[in-house]
Amino acid sequence: MVKGKLKEKIGEQRKVYEALKAGDASLVCYKEFQNGQWGTDDANYTNRLRLAYFLLYEKIDDEGAVAYLFREELKDRENNSFQGIGSTLCILTWLLRKYNGGHKYDTLFQRAKDANFDCACGYDVENAVEEDFGKNDLLDCIFLCQEMEYKDVMGILVDAWKEGRGNPADWNPSDRRTLIGFNAFLDRNTENEALYQKQLDEILDTGSGNPRNMVAGYRDLIRFYLDEGDYGKGARFCHILLETMDYGQVRGIRLFGDILEECCEIVAHDPAGNQGLWTQIKEELQAQSQSAWYGNLYTKGIAAARAADDPYAEKLERAYRRWRKERGLSD
Repeated sequence: MVKGKLKEKIGEQRKVYEALKAGDASLVCYKEFQNGQWGTDDANYTNRLRLAYFLLYEKIDDEGAVAYLFREELKDRENNSFQGIGSTLCILTWLLRKYNGGHKYDTLFQRAKDANFDCACGYDVENAVEEDFGKNDLLDCIFLCQEMEYKDVMGILVDAWKEGRGNPADWNPSDRRTLIGFNAFLDRNTENEALYQKQLDEILDTGSGNPRNMVAGYRDLIRFYLDEGDYGKGARFCHILLETMDYGQVRGIRLFGDILEECCEIVAHDPAGNQGLWTQIKEELQAQSQSAWYGNLYTKGIAAARAADDPYAEKLERAYRRWRKERGLSD
């Protein structure tokens, strides 16, 4: 079965396990680095996750290896700027519990509970983890591939999943959203244009009149074009939305802020070609109540106003400084 390809891939971790047993922990030890805007991160997190799944599914009985990996994972949970719990900690907790006779590792489990806010709220040493790889269905295996960043195997499994479900154009919205996520992860973004368009067409064809769903459909398609660098198509759908939607229905929807952001990005990229769009968006920005403003809307609005050589940029900059000061944010 095609799922066996993932099982084989996980089996390749035996080399990492043997290296660890030989004293080489370089691939799985905590390796701190600064990850751009995210802050403190661990370069070996995914490697440790892969090895944890190997120990789980191959049913490796090795207390020393599990305890070592658990301690290394704790360093990440305690220092990672993103915090979180993560599958690695859950798997290693399940494995380490087997060796906790006489409460040998209770101190480590408590340390995990205290590692960060997310762990304090959601980590539970009693949570069970499924050890039988065979109980994973095809979709489970795809998500496992994504989690372990096995793109080569994931692509094969996604193709098999698509083939088993027929033409994606006939799928329900939930399945299309799932495929969109897979395609984005696999760098198959060109396939997503038709899927986003189909999502929007279905929302509009139902005639449900749900403003939030319509705004979300436009938002996703426009965001796709901007991420692909196709600002012309993005601008076209911005105009369609602004010309067809009842502003009275959508102004109070949080998602409309995303549309304003996207329009500002388009204007900032090509102010000369989008003067009309800037005129519309400027009116919308001016109509926004103070409580509706937030960081990204300020910064993107300022960038658009500057690109359009509009004095409105100065007013936005002053408002943004006040907004940051009220929240105790540094300049």
